[in-house]
Amino acid sequence: MTTEIEERIHKALAPHPLERLEDGYRRVHPEGSGTSTLRIWPVNEAREGTPVVAIAEIIAEYNAAGVPPLHATGVQRLNAWSVYGAYHLNDGRLRQKAQYSIYGNEPAVHLAVQIILNAFGGQLPLGRSSALAMTSAAVLKQQRAHHAMPSRWPKPLDEPALMAATSTLQERGLAASNNATSVWAELALSGDCPSRSIDPHAATALLQVNTGVPHPIAGAGYLATISLPLTHSPPNAAELCRRLNELELEQVDFVPRLGAWGLHTQDDLPGYSCFIPCAEPWGALHMTLMWWCVRRAAWLRDGFWQANTGITLA
Repeated sequence: MTTEIEERIHKALAPHPLERLEDGYRRVHPEGSGTSTLRIWPVNEAREGTPVVAIAEIIAEYNAAGVPPLHATGVQRLNAWSVYGAYHLNDGRLRQKAQYSIYGNEPAVHLAVQIILNAFGGQLPLGRSSALAMTSAAVLKQQRAHHAMPSRWPKPLDEPALMAATSTLQERGLAASNNATSVWAELALSGDCPSRSIDPHAATALLQVNTGVPHPIAGAGYLATISLPLTHSPPNAAELCRRLNELELEQVDFVPRLGAWGLHTQDDLPGYSCFIPCAEPWGALHMTLMWWCVRRAAWLRDGFWQANTGITLA
């Protein structure tokens, strides 16, 4: 059965000169920069019982001539800047993949449709520019000017909306707070202490959503991050990020896979980030992004976190 989300996507893309696939669309970008593919495939019979009825998958395949060569660590550093999905190498070729699980009773149809369409249209152009921008400050400036996306919102999100978000998180038992542009919360990964403000050594994931923040390339928007209680980078940090992204993409009944685990700060600490370009505040998206972070951090805690050790993958 075709969902309302799929119907709206097909209607929106019908007027555009795209190659029609059996389960989606493909666009070949000009000047040989690469191809974008949007596929919407039904959840197979082996997974019946899940409320997910389909998955939208957006893939950008970058031509080698259009991006600088990257090694495994470089790809995960690039993932700290990712917009619309995680970068990875496939036979030495740079690719980027995002997924959005479509529920039969989806309560936010417009949000789902808009994000999927935006990802299909923006993933490769923004992704290619981000990859190029990592080569030098001059190229960064050039690519930013090329897209010319506004770096700030004309009117910020009302602070009362962030205060309400803090109250909601606290009512759910999470340590939480906010300032004029951000809301943050903590989720205990191990131990009994709920916040690093009580014990700086508490094993909590710091979840933060910044509003109206500028991306190096993609203009202003929402930035959601998960910072782990790590004091130094594990020796296999790049591989941990690669595997976490891979494992997320194997999920079905899960929050959207629009960001990436990657290497952050000069210390190459593994962490998660998701940037959503947006020209102005978009309803309660800040709260939606925070709940996505809570779900993702709980998934990490329950499956891959070991007290006093950190991330442990089989």
